[in-house]
Amino acid sequence: MIKDAQNAINDLNGRWLGTRQIRCNWATKGATNGEDRQTSDSKSVPDLTSNLSEDVKDKANEDAPENNPLYRTVYVGNLSHEVTQNVLHHLFYSLGAGAIEEVRVQYGKGFGFVRYSNHTEAALAIQLGNGRIVGGKPIKCSWGNKPMPPGAVSTPLPPPAASSFTDSDIITYERAMALNRMASAQALLHAQAEQLKQAPPMGMGAGASQAMYDGSYPNIDTQQQLMYY
Repeated sequence: MIKDAQNAINDLNGRWLGTRQIRCNWATKGATNGEDRQTSDSKSVPDLTSNLSEDVKDKANEDAPENNPLYRTVYVGNLSHEVTQNVLHHLFYSLGAGAIEEVRVQYGKGFGFVRYSNHTEAALAIQLGNGRIVGGKPIKCSWGNKPMPPGAVSTPLPPPAASSFTDSDIITYERAMALNRMASAQALLHAQAEQLKQAPPMGMGAGASQAMYDGSYPNIDTQQQLMYY
């Protein structure tokens, strides 16, 4: 019996079964030999890897803006170019989400930022402000990409100045002002172009220029005039 078992170990040890190599040896009570311990350790490797992956996921979830209390800034995208900081302040103040500490608009780039005094207020502002129509376009609200430094303290902004105009009225006014500035610039360019057309050719005075248009040349006899024609 012992001899048969030894022969089986000798014959099978090192052979391949599919893509894995067979290892055969005498079994020991309690599985205390090195190979059994190695097998036990190898079984625990996937468990350890799984635990590490879960830890990484948990850490990433904790650092996400929606779970990190250091994030207090709302990103506001899809803004019309006419939207000013005053318009944006009026809009988010009207939401009543909380105390606003800063309002910034990146003019000409179509986005801005509104910072609140805490994370909860900013989250509520994102929920209430997303999709609001401003200047004929729905704004897109999400978290800003930078958290506030721990312990940072700032003073809330005073309420925006009271106005009898709505946000839509203000934007319409800003758009009209922009169109007026554009029309003024075009009128100035047109006037300059007309002046260039009426200016005399280089090397001639105003009198000589007028004479050319009138068909007469002072101090030049008729024969010389015919030569010019």
